[in-house]
Amino acid sequence: MAFNRGKEQRGTSTARPKGFFDDHPRFLETSTTANHRGRLNLRHEALITANADALDGARVLDMASHDGRWTLAALRAGASHVTGIEARPELVKHAADTLDSYAVSHDAYRIITGDIFEVLADPDFEVDVVLCFGFLYHTLRYPELLSSLARMEPRHLLLDTKVWPGPERVIRLGVDDAGNEGQAAADAYTGGTKTLVGSPSQSALRMMLRVYGFQVEAEHDWRATIERYGEGAVKSYAQGERVSWRARFVGIGAVQTRQRTGAPLTASIPPAADGR
Repeated sequence: MAFNRGKEQRGTSTARPKGFFDDHPRFLETSTTANHRGRLNLRHEALITANADALDGARVLDMASHDGRWTLAALRAGASHVTGIEARPELVKHAADTLDSYAVSHDAYRIITGDIFEVLADPDFEVDVVLCFGFLYHTLRYPELLSSLARMEPRHLLLDTKVWPGPERVIRLGVDDAGNEGQAAADAYTGGTKTLVGSPSQSALRMMLRVYGFQVEAEHDWRATIERYGEGAVKSYAQGERVSWRARFVGIGAVQTRQRTGAPLTASIPPAADGR
């Protein structure tokens, strides 16, 4: 079954087999956020399939776990356990109901209803891999977040986020509405319903990761994906407005040492030949 790319599709493309969200369609019904099945399937390949080696047997933290889509994806990829953190109770309920509908054992996951920063301030769980998909541009509290993750010493941090195009080390300031499900949830710094958020440039994000001991070791080659399957609903990746990275935690100070020695920091992960 090929992806339904809709009117945005341009250029040539290769027909694809069914993807994760074709096999788990309930996730297309459990969120008011606009969902494009083809986009979600391509993101699954870039974020989950490409990192299956890191997820296999891992204890995973799914930050801003939403309706549980990436929690289930990580479990299907071989994670031993997933802890999700989600601020909106209605999404936690959707996640629990959907995971039950797919016969996922309650022993395999736990979803904490609460503020990410409050939970990470005193976590009662251990983590090998952190999923940070679609969250960084819904906050400005980067030092607090990254220092909390560094204290947990995960093996890997998997990132998928909007970035501000351009070479400068900058963060583009924005405002989220806490009343909108697809934006930042209310926290101690929300003014009324408004929360200040930011989109770092790639160089700014790399700098922040380095400061807290995370080395970007690979990034998904979205251009290769788009050349093979068409741009469709993932044009933000093609235009450099969104990235998918895999970072290894090497310890604070270790990344700077590797840079001074000239060791390579980043590789590119192309899509598998069969798309899986």
